Amino acid sequence: MTDETTLLALGLLSNQLADAVENAGRSIVGVNARRRRPSSGIYWRSNLIVTADHTIQRDEDLSIILPDGQTIAATIAGRDPGTDIAVLRVESIDLPTAPIAQDVPKVGQIILAIARNPESSISASMGIISAITEGRRGRRMGQLIRPSLNLYPGFSGGALVNAEGQIIGMNTSGERHMPLTIPVATL
Repeated sequence: MTDETTLLALGLLSNQLADAVENAGRSIVGVNARRRRPSSGIYWRSNLIVTADHTIQRDEDLSIILPDGQTIAATIAGRDPGTDIAVLRVESIDLPTAPIAQDVPKVGQIILAIARNPESSISASMGIISAITEGRRGRRMGQLIRPSLNLYPGFSGGALVNAEGQIIGMNTSGERHMPLTIPVATL
């Protein structure tokens, strides 16, 4: 490959990844359910948001930050500390539900972690899938994806997406603050 061809290919990949973040980001919300920094959540189904259970530190006065910056009330619909999954219910909102990947995640695949920060803008981190493992004994986590990327504060409960912007799982840093992703099949 010539230098010009390489630069063109990198530019195309960069644009594709930016588009993936933008597309998946439409389904990512902020979750105010703990004292300091909000976490993230995925608008999963009509009026339901999935997020990481360890980030829900209160049962009342929960709120969601929408992509347009609007804040709305939420209630807990269910939670399972064993899988680190919480489901929040919101009143009818006009957001697209998460685009779900149909392909099985593979080790070495390029992935993006996506979160919504307190200012309502989207944040992303890029890496690869470094392993697909079983969860810790004594917990019902099942199969987990181990991403090789940084999960910054607020990324727990956000999405892990493939290069097409399809969600392959929900990120959590609840296990010894090590990045892990709960696959969509578990959600």
